[in-house]
Amino acid sequence: MKAISIYDCHGRVKFAHDPSLVGTAMPVEYGCHEVLTGNKTEHIFGFSEGVFCETDAFGIALRLNNGDVLRLLTGVDFVLGFEKNAGLASLIDRFRKHPGVVHLDLVGNSGESMLREAIASGSYAGFTSSRTFLLHDVPLGRFEVSLQDEALSRLQTTGFIAIFASCCFALVGLKFASSWLHRREERLAEKRQSEETQRRIEGLGRVVAAVAHEVRNPLNTLTLALNALRNDLAEGRSSGEIAPRLDLLEQTVMQANQMVKNLLQTSRPIIPQFTDIALADSLKAVADTFQSTFSGIKVTAVEISAASMLADKDLLHRLLWNLLLNAHQAGADAVTISASQNQAGTTIEICNNGPAIPDEVYANIFVPGNTSRPEGSGMGLYNCQRICAAHHGTIHASNGEGSTKFTLFFPADPRGKSL
Repeated sequence: MKAISIYDCHGRVKFAHDPSLVGTAMPVEYGCHEVLTGNKTEHIFGFSEGVFCETDAFGIALRLNNGDVLRLLTGVDFVLGFEKNAGLASLIDRFRKHPGVVHLDLVGNSGESMLREAIASGSYAGFTSSRTFLLHDVPLGRFEVSLQDEALSRLQTTGFIAIFASCCFALVGLKFASSWLHRREERLAEKRQSEETQRRIEGLGRVVAAVAHEVRNPLNTLTLALNALRNDLAEGRSSGEIAPRLDLLEQTVMQANQMVKNLLQTSRPIIPQFTDIALADSLKAVADTFQSTFSGIKVTAVEISAASMLADKDLLHRLLWNLLLNAHQAGADAVTISASQNQAGTTIEICNNGPAIPDEVYANIFVPGNTSRPEGSGMGLYNCQRICAAHHGTIHASNGEGSTKFTLFFPADPRGKSL
């Protein structure tokens, strides 16, 4: 025994075998106050989950009949069983005899057994584990245990089989999912290709029908005008009376020529010849020419802040002419052209007061053959996009409040590989 002490009901020391060990009162950290209050009749201290606790001693506190508390304190060596064949050594010896326990020992930091009956160390089959025990946070040694149990072995084998089977199922599932995703992507690609092909076929059909209609209209007009002109000549009418017939013939030929140009642009690569052009003069010239050619529409070039730009002059004129013609054919009677410039490039906006672009047309506005007019070919805006692309620029359409706007952008230096 290390110490024997008796405390009154207030925790003050009444008797102590060695006062230097216990002091004058029972500290709270002893954990024995529940015995003082009567909530417990005894308290065993010094163990924590089977491993040595924060103290270097072990003992018991008992409540006496008069309300005092008796506290007995013993050392580690007693519990380990070095003085008697009792304590931890006896407990370990009983566990060693349990079926399936191959090895159980308490080993010091030196690797030697701390028990009287040392067990030969070595490698053991089956489950093996060890756990370090501490005293005041200082490792004193470790418990070692090795188990050999058929049930445990079967459980381990079953676990390995289950893990292996899970991995196999996972691999098969991943392969199946990958194959399914691959087939799904192929089906989607086929569907997209089929839709694209169908859209192109429908567009081609609309183009062919529109071309036939466009060709038939000027031919009918030319036939009628020529017959009327022949009658005028037979009747000996004056040149002043014949002039309107000739103007009609000229305008019809110009329309047919424009249609042929659009068709030719579609089948030929566009290769711009870049020159530095005076933008204000070019835009004004296009506006004046178009306005003098077609009656009932006013084209105004406003806010031309850009001085010059690098572009193909003929292609630029053809692009603007197509957009103006598209506005005129849609029913617009007023068009404004504006331009601005910065370090990135030149922006040109063509805004008309015609009706808004229908949603079904707007979705594929630059697709060949896409048009809202029964007599239209659907090639004008497609060629406009090709001209912009050849300049490495862009074209966008937008519907506004009572207006439709096309925005063109041309980079400051478009020279490069043309489309």
